Amino acid sequence: MGSVEDLASRLGVDVEANNSFDWVAVEHSVGLKLPDDYKRLAELFPAGWFQGFIELIRPGDVDGSKTDFLGYYTHRLEDMRRWREDEPARFPFPIFPEPGGLLPWGTSRNSDLFFWLTELADPNAWPVVAADRDFGSWVKYEHPVCDFLDDVVSGRFDGGPSGAALSGEAMFEELQVEAPKPPEPATFWLNQRWGQDLPTNDFQGIVELLGSPELSTLPSDWGDIERMIGFPLPADYQWFIDHYGAGVFCDITITAPAELPELIGRKYEQAASNAERLPYDAPVHPEPGGMIPWGETADGWTCCWAPTDVDPDKWGTVCADPTLQGFEYSWDKSFSSLLVGYARSGGAGYFLGRDNPWSGSITFTPLG
Repeated sequence: MGSVEDLASRLGVDVEANNSFDWVAVEHSVGLKLPDDYKRLAELFPAGWFQGFIELIRPGDVDGSKTDFLGYYTHRLEDMRRWREDEPARFPFPIFPEPGGLLPWGTSRNSDLFFWLTELADPNAWPVVAADRDFGSWVKYEHPVCDFLDDVVSGRFDGGPSGAALSGEAMFEELQVEAPKPPEPATFWLNQRWGQDLPTNDFQGIVELLGSPELSTLPSDWGDIERMIGFPLPADYQWFIDHYGAGVFCDITITAPAELPELIGRKYEQAASNAERLPYDAPVHPEPGGMIPWGETADGWTCCWAPTDVDPDKWGTVCADPTLQGFEYSWDKSFSSLLVGYARSGGAGYFLGRDNPWSGSITFTPLG
């Protein structure tokens, strides 16, 4: 097989580094040396999909800094370990940070996850292991990442655990991020309402659950954030971020303001690329009136705002399933009142149809 530079040239990607990373700090964050080909792939390739299907997980891409390798996937691995307690046969390999455990490096548009099996001392010899989104099907490949991706773009990929049918010439589809623009108030969500109640914020409920907050010594510059994403955000989200920060509330990862454009772009790309999407499915921002993601669970459910008004404090909330086609719209629940209701009910009545609903104590774990 060829080098990373050979693969980049073949796919029309500049072989001069597009990205820089502090690999010493990144590797320190996981306590492991990472494969050389992965590090070079992360440096050369922009965000996007190999053969329009597989995306590399790069440090800082999802809810983390550029020196934090796992970011959001720390919580995904924890969810896998907890799931294994109930269904040990579903997970045939150890899970990081267990010795030799699965460490994620990529994902697909079918929500497959791609891991290294870190059982060998030499990271350049780690094999690739792939699982479908429910961890019901697993495939092991005796290749490093670059060779595996070369197979993917060369028609030698077997479709992985979800049986994806890839075809066409070798290609790399770069993620196109449009300039931010404000949401358009949506008749879609108004037509979904059964009542006229407006959402109410529940600051007190958050304090009762998490304890009295302390204002950050570096509160967010919400003017800059509004200019970055193109519209203002609800007051209770701003208050929560300034007092508690981004983090994992029960099992919902609340996204930091700086990471919202990536989350919004990723969910829009997922919806837009879904061949089974129907004309009457819920819109996703930047589609007119599209739901605006602000958080997600480890198993792929997305928490959003429904922009029904120019005033963001009048936005209700949406819990969308992993396909972004099924959803629950709570026009009377704001960001904060949704969190409080979810925690106090033990998850009952939320994320209906979820295969692995949350249960446990009410916790909040700050990110970073």
